[in-house]
Amino acid sequence: MADTNTLSHMLEGLRLRRETIQYKALAEALGLSPPGQIQQITALLEAIQEDDALLNRPQRAALVIQRGKEPVPRPGFFQKLKSLGVYQGPDKGPEAEMWHQHELERLFEV
Repeated sequence: MADTNTLSHMLEGLRLRRETIQYKALAEALGLSPPGQIQQITALLEAIQEDDALLNRPQRAALVIQRGKEPVPRPGFFQKLKSLGVYQGPDKGPEAEMWHQHELERLFEV
């Protein structure tokens, strides 16, 4: 069973390698299986987001991106950030993309 400690270690490895990962690939790497695979990874990522916000750290969940032409997290990532008071922009579009890129830069420079 995957937990936030396991996820935290995986995200740290990605950060050190300056890499991102898609939700599905991360869920599979954590050994999560359907049904509910994405919901499980979302719950774990939201717990990481809460920890990072509480400790005023860069958002490690920014390393997890959606499949498609825009390599950014899903809208729920930004919605969670809003609820935590970390981000106040839209859930998608240029402002969200710019915020995400800045957050990746913060993660990779630490």
